[in-house]
Amino acid sequence: MQPRAQHVVAGRSLYVRLVTRMGAVLAISAAALLIAIWISTQLAANQAYDRILSGSALQIAENTWYENGAVNVDVPLAALSMLGTGDHSIYVVFDPQGRVIAGDGDFRPDIPWNELEHGPLLRDGEYLGTPVRMAIIGRRMPVAGPHPWAVIVLAQTTNARMSFAQSLGSKALLVIIAMSVLTLVAAMFTLYQALAPLKRIEAAIRERDLNDLSPLNLTVPAETHALVSAINAFMQRLAVHRATMRRVIGDAAHQLRTPVTALVAQMELLSAQSDEAGRQRHLQRLSERTRHLGALVNQLINHAMVQHRSDSVAPERIDLALLVRQEMADMLSHQERDLDVALDAPDAPCAIMGDAISLREAVKNVLGNALQYGARSFLHVRLEHAGGQVSLYVIDDGPGIPAADRERIRKPFSPRSGGRVGASLGLSIVEEVMRAHGGALRFDDGGDGSFMVVLSFPELRDS
Repeated sequence: MQPRAQHVVAGRSLYVRLVTRMGAVLAISAAALLIAIWISTQLAANQAYDRILSGSALQIAENTWYENGAVNVDVPLAALSMLGTGDHSIYVVFDPQGRVIAGDGDFRPDIPWNELEHGPLLRDGEYLGTPVRMAIIGRRMPVAGPHPWAVIVLAQTTNARMSFAQSLGSKALLVIIAMSVLTLVAAMFTLYQALAPLKRIEAAIRERDLNDLSPLNLTVPAETHALVSAINAFMQRLAVHRATMRRVIGDAAHQLRTPVTALVAQMELLSAQSDEAGRQRHLQRLSERTRHLGALVNQLINHAMVQHRSDSVAPERIDLALLVRQEMADMLSHQERDLDVALDAPDAPCAIMGDAISLREAVKNVLGNALQYGARSFLHVRLEHAGGQVSLYVIDDGPGIPAADRERIRKPFSPRSGGRVGASLGLSIVEEVMRAHGGALRFDDGGDGSFMVVLSFPELRDS
């Protein structure tokens, strides 16, 4: 016999998936943070060097004056020394006519004459093919004309500010990488510790004996408590099913032992009998034993079927009136007695939730008992809606069940009264079906000397 194929496929490790996602989040966060820091350092470096550049240009502007019809300038060395080392500084001073009066005459950037009144202007430019940063300041001169400004332009190459920004960015990059690695290691350790309860659950299940279906006794985090509860609930259902199976097997073995032994004994007596009258008598007994054994086996199978379906079959919407009508038509078609039979059911469907096969078995047992042991002249079946329940009344004019025996006969294999043979499983099957459907089985005496069996089910209300 080949082993059953496993339906559980092992996917990627949950730990690996969590670590991968955590690493991806950290990498994206680190990249975004690095970009933000890079932009911030660029802005900070530009702002710092722009302030120094503007301050130096202002010092030159403060030393620019108008005298004897000409613009004069005295460039202080401190103004240029403030720009620091590592960069080349260029300056040029223009008079209101745009003539160079000081500085590098080859450096002639475009002058925004109409914007000089707004204060120091910072512009990017180029000097001999090299990018430079310029501070342009206008100092008003006492002259007539469209541009009464002496213009000071101080420029500086961008090497120092770029080096400063790169230095800050590199240090930030190292810090970010170190912190990301430490965070990832801490996350890996934390995730390993967080998933440890799953390992404990696995070990607890693997160490279990095959016959041990008791609940797992573990202290687990709240997140895995639902998993452990589901496993315990499943093991409890499995234990119930196994106990039911053992009980069914034990009951079948106990109940079949006696009739099978009697059947074998009748066969031996039949083979030893010589006269024809004795052979016919034993053949009749053998036929009765065989019929009783067949009925017993059928009841045992039905009892096991009902117990199995109570937990394994999903309920569905059932019209109880239609089911009863069909079952009565099937059973009464084999009856030869002259009985007063009636079915009183509402026109509207009597809807309940349940298992049709189990319900048919219950209705069949109740009707069968009424026809076999109860009804002498009439059998009336009635369906009623009342108090959120659907009630099935099976009424006959038989002797009924004594009040003292009504609880006892609900149990399987209870002793039968009146010298009847059998396993007494009919009403125990009905009891099992009613319990599985949330209903109730009860017996009652009619006012006219009749006896009734009542099956009550929760009514299904259409939403």
